Amino acid sequence: MSNFIKAKNAVSKELYEVEMILKNIGKDFSSGSTQEIFEYFFKVPGKYLRPSLIILSAKAINPEMTIDERMQLINLCVAIELIHSASLVHDDIIDNDLFRRGQKTLNNIYGRKIAVLAGDAFYAKAFSILLKLPTNDAEQIITQVIEKMCVAEIEQAQNHEITKQDYFNIIEGKTASFMAACCKLGAKTVNAKEEEIEALENYGLNLGMLYQIIDDCTDGDSNATKNNITVEDAKEFALKAEQAIKNLETSVYKDSMNSLLNHILESSNKKTKNA
Repeated sequence: MSNFIKAKNAVSKELYEVEMILKNIGKDFSSGSTQEIFEYFFKVPGKYLRPSLIILSAKAINPEMTIDERMQLINLCVAIELIHSASLVHDDIIDNDLFRRGQKTLNNIYGRKIAVLAGDAFYAKAFSILLKLPTNDAEQIITQVIEKMCVAEIEQAQNHEITKQDYFNIIEGKTASFMAACCKLGAKTVNAKEEEIEALENYGLNLGMLYQIIDDCTDGDSNATKNNITVEDAKEFALKAEQAIKNLETSVYKDSMNSLLNHILESSNKKTKNA
């Protein structure tokens, strides 16, 4: 059984619920056209890496959560996956990509204008879910993440002379800070102690760096190539991620988090596109 499957099995019940909510989320809209777009996009699920990080982080701290905490966690996962999806839709428009997850992209079917609006609708729906959560922490943390993602993407698009440090700053902004926030929010949902939240956030940040470096190396990203970024750089971040959670209590969830690091490293010889 692969490391990634093991990690997903540890949170499979919750991920199934997240998937069912996303598949039916279009029904929240009175507009038939909007419903159709939501249903089409969420018909094929992604890898749910970010929701997996939320649930694993929560369960690594407290596997016996209350019904309320569990519901909060599921809603948080739905909102996060909507935000991730919005960024993918907008990426597809920018890159003029015609396929994602084996099906035509929204811009391929509906055109750029509708795809931009659909991405915006995904964001809006995500925030309406976040606003209903008992703490206002989530929306604050996520707003900062989206800001960082946009700034990093602008920086990458505008800056043609990117140094190694610039490269690391950009991937932290566009990928790693989002994964750090997922781990942080999962831990906060089950009232983790401050040092546990920090440990998990640190894990998420380093996992995100590892993930993006592997992605860039397999895709032959020009900034990674120019700055001699290799799998060796990725391994350093994997090590930091493992170190970050070493003091957490031993559990199947903590083991799964370490398995996830190995899975990402092992995938360096494959394409790792649609997480």
